[in-house]
Amino acid sequence: MTGKRVTSLDVARRAGVSRSVVSAVINGTQGIGVSNEKRQAVLDAMMELNYHVDAQARAMKTGKSYCIAAFGDTSNALFLQMLEGAQRACAGHGYTVLLVGEASREEAREELIHLYLQRRIDGIISLDGPGYQNEAWAQRLLELDIPYISVEGYAENDHICSVLADYGDSVTAALNYLESRHEQVPIYLRMTADWPTDNWAERARLEAYLQYCQAKQAAPVVHTLPKEHVDAMESLLLAIHREQGTQIYLSNWVDGAIDLYRAAARLNLTIGQDLYVMSADNTYRISDHMVPRLSAMAVPYKAMGEQAVELLMAQIHGDGEPPDGASCWLKAELLPGESS
Repeated sequence: MTGKRVTSLDVARRAGVSRSVVSAVINGTQGIGVSNEKRQAVLDAMMELNYHVDAQARAMKTGKSYCIAAFGDTSNALFLQMLEGAQRACAGHGYTVLLVGEASREEAREELIHLYLQRRIDGIISLDGPGYQNEAWAQRLLELDIPYISVEGYAENDHICSVLADYGDSVTAALNYLESRHEQVPIYLRMTADWPTDNWAERARLEAYLQYCQAKQAAPVVHTLPKEHVDAMESLLLAIHREQGTQIYLSNWVDGAIDLYRAAARLNLTIGQDLYVMSADNTYRISDHMVPRLSAMAVPYKAMGEQAVELLMAQIHGDGEPPDGASCWLKAELLPGESS
């Protein structure tokens, strides 16, 4: 075939099938039954002939670009984890991912709409902070019937399909794990940052802790501290250790566990002996690299990215939203360590 562009007809002849079968395999055409044997024969022929699909021609024929946009902050470790899952799921559907990393600019969301109207993408996935709800933009998406999935955003909007982590369950699971190892009810560390943290996720975490204490008929102990303020953590840890001795600490974020490790080192206290520590998340995937290894709940951002793609494909190809409503909830995974 040297010097000549390979066509779908060449693939059909090599595979011993009709051109319509080749088209069905390439485009996922509905209504044309293709056996696994014929499908594999077509794929083998494409590889042998080094055949590549003409994306523009396929788009004209199917009305699909076979590309979705992933929108988020590329400096955010959570976005990169979500993107990992989204890319893996897209590959299984024959889709590529267009990375749009300007989540700090609200006007960039309008650019996503332009990409869709230009038929350069078939849908949008965005990683939004818990509590994010841009109602005006959401309304634009609904009016234009743009396939869209939010990861972590629009939790309280019944019209936008969201993939959400069950943060309340993650705290409950952490408390149950700690209870299997200790009799004491943990102290809850509610870390804050220089952005709004009074959102549904943090409320769910705190409510799970309060409900646990109520069920155990124990007085809840909650301390709110800014993250990355080790001096404040050191003062708190010193006061508690002097008055109450060995205690168990459950932090809403892994940042709290990091600050506890640093404060304990300053005070010559040993994690896993003088105090016990667990985190309700593992944002930076560092629990295995902490000494001692940190016990944590891993929020499944990779799986959330995969689930977002599956839901988006259902919208793109006309299968609608999930039957249980606009939100899909995923549970965190327990990562036992040596710190608790």
